[in-house]
Amino acid sequence: MTAIDTILFDFDGTLGDTNRLIAESYLYVFDKYFPGQYDLNSVRKFNSPPLYDVFAEVYPEDPQKLVDEYRAFNQEKHDELIRPFPHVTEALDELKHHHLQLAVVSTKKRSVLNRGLSALNLTGYFDVILGGDEYQHAKPAPDGLDTAVTLLGAEKEQSIMVGDNWHDIEAANQAKMRGVFVEWSEKPLTEILPYKPYKTVKSMLELTSWVLSS
Repeated sequence: MTAIDTILFDFDGTLGDTNRLIAESYLYVFDKYFPGQYDLNSVRKFNSPPLYDVFAEVYPEDPQKLVDEYRAFNQEKHDELIRPFPHVTEALDELKHHHLQLAVVSTKKRSVLNRGLSALNLTGYFDVILGGDEYQHAKPAPDGLDTAVTLLGAEKEQSIMVGDNWHDIEAANQAKMRGVFVEWSEKPLTEILPYKPYKTVKSMLELTSWVLSS
């Protein structure tokens, strides 16, 4: 296996446990516009696609209105509901100790991504941080990954993309990189396997051990 010296991470559902925050933000909007049609479980499927795309599908007459209401609620509740996944800080400490290059490539706006990283005290670990408003096409297109690798001066053969959704794995495939799926995702592994992740990991510590042994 080619040695790994660069790791690109998704944020939501990978480093930051924003699952409850995202679900409650969607539920707030849907309860207002589609009362009784959604619950916390049914809105979880919307975790990962760009906000505008989700709301354009269910409310095509004015999706931006719903995006704005979602963001207002999400910002109000953000710091109360966000948490790091287990061993995130410990793993990032170890990876930086071994001089790996680290980046975050998210589909959320950079300002919101910055707030999440700051709330979890993670900002300083990353050499590059990219929000979805800083590259042209959202995952599963490879644009964000390509941009991050270029900014880092990294080689794709020595880089991996780590994420919790098929969008992350397919973006890695499109970028000609190795995609790693995190099994603490809310997405079942059976939904991810058709996209052929290079590897799956059950914890950040397992990811770190595998990377450092490469």
